[in-house]
Amino acid sequence: MWWDERAPGGRLKGLIFLLHPGPSVLVTATFVAIAGLALGAVPNASLSVRLVLLMLPIQFAIGVTNDVADMRADATMKPHKPLVRGLVGRRTAAVLAAVLGVAGLAVAATINLPTLAMAAGGLGAGLVYDLGLRQTPLSWVPWWAGMSILPLAAYASVGALAPRLLVLLPLTLLVALALHCANGLPDIASDRAAGRTSLPVLLGVRGSRVVAVAGLAGAGVLALTLLRPLGQSGPWVPASAGLLALMLLVVALARLERPFPVMAVGTALFGVTWLATLPIK
Repeated sequence: MWWDERAPGGRLKGLIFLLHPGPSVLVTATFVAIAGLALGAVPNASLSVRLVLLMLPIQFAIGVTNDVADMRADATMKPHKPLVRGLVGRRTAAVLAAVLGVAGLAVAATINLPTLAMAAGGLGAGLVYDLGLRQTPLSWVPWWAGMSILPLAAYASVGALAPRLLVLLPLTLLVALALHCANGLPDIASDRAAGRTSLPVLLGVRGSRVVAVAGLAGAGVLALTLLRPLGQSGPWVPASAGLLALMLLVVALARLERPFPVMAVGTALFGVTWLATLPIK
């Protein structure tokens, strides 16, 4: 554990942990980067700030809701969690999540209606996952929805939505399956004990590892296969695909207990590189 509430600043660190800052910042950075690619330039200061204030609170809201929904199970399996340790009350955390979600949507409304609709869809996918679907064999569906919406919302924020972007649906399906299984790996035993039947629980540790690596590898191969039909060129996508393959090899051979962080970063880098070469007209 990286905080002690008795130490100076310890309570604040615990509250930051409640927000799930790592994944939230990664998703937000990816969102802003894709918006810049869609725009063909670095977004101006006003738009950049709004994009951050749109996505970051929504991701925080999803993270806090996850801990609120899991508080009872975490009391036994994850006693280090901030809510379990009493750093903040469950009702207070629920109110915080609601305020954060509304704040993100309010900022999205200042951009345009398609962005608001996409932001609402992404928030809804996260909440549906947190509040029930994560316990079922359909636990992967909100992941697919959220990962599909993320780049579409970025393109919508700069008025660059195009039918060609529908190609993202099969790619994000493979990515969602892979990252969902990677994320669920450390919790398979506790989820099974809690009676959950999520996809990682059904697959087991070995099956989830296979899907995590194979799904992301499949997404990389499909992305490379689509380069010529989509009119993409240049060395950057093949180079980043090579790095993605190396990362997957390390994950497979090292049998990391928590492969999700490295896989998420590798996926974000490859996805941004691939989108950078995608003509949308």
